[in-house]
Amino acid sequence: MMELLSRDDFKDTKIDPNWGPFGYLLYVLHVDQLKLQKSHNAPPPPQTLCKQDHTGFKLRFKFNNSVGLKRKRNLKAVEEEDDGDWVAPKLKPKKRRKQEKSVCPIPPTNLPPKFRQLIVEDMGGRGLVLVIQKTIFFSDINPTASRFSIPFSQVKTHDFLNEAEAKELDDKNPMQVWLLDPSMKGTNITFNKWVMGSSSLYVLTNTWNPVLKNNQLKKGDMVQLWSFRVNYLLCFALVKL
Repeated sequence: MMELLSRDDFKDTKIDPNWGPFGYLLYVLHVDQLKLQKSHNAPPPPQTLCKQDHTGFKLRFKFNNSVGLKRKRNLKAVEEEDDGDWVAPKLKPKKRRKQEKSVCPIPPTNLPPKFRQLIVEDMGGRGLVLVIQKTIFFSDINPTASRFSIPFSQVKTHDFLNEAEAKELDDKNPMQVWLLDPSMKGTNITFNKWVMGSSSLYVLTNTWNPVLKNNQLKKGDMVQLWSFRVNYLLCFALVKL
């Protein structure tokens, strides 16, 4: 089970007066990952934090390429195939259950340059992976549900998760991650895995409604969700096309 952080986890912390809100947020996520890795007897990753610039949000982290995370990602997205049904003559076609399945009207595109510059150059992010391109459905904008669904049937790859993270989600332990929204503002959000009958999906939840409202997302909008790593911490970027 996932353990909550306590004051003892921060007893050796040296506070940098130049840290801003995102600096503290990313450091808390870093301590949480260290605690998770210790519980799995994994060696802790090296950490290097640099001072922020005048905006108070830009961070630079040391990334050790010698540590074994899969670094080669296939960012070439595959267009969804048309799955039209063939109906035999003189047979009444079966009614298909209505599903919220996205059919992309345009091929998946590359990450916009302004996002790439912020993530790679300013934040020191690595390992960009396109997780999903989908249409916003009513269930995604329903304020009561307050979640963004990422169906397995539409996920481009599951390789954005490492083994420890996948195990935590399989054990029904949600993760706190950092999300860069379409307006390029960062927020802390919950990332979880749900199993609903024979279907599985990832979800971004808990603080999804403010993201929805602040970016004026509506039904029918086409969005992409990208994953990346900052000092080994799992982060996401939501891009509106």
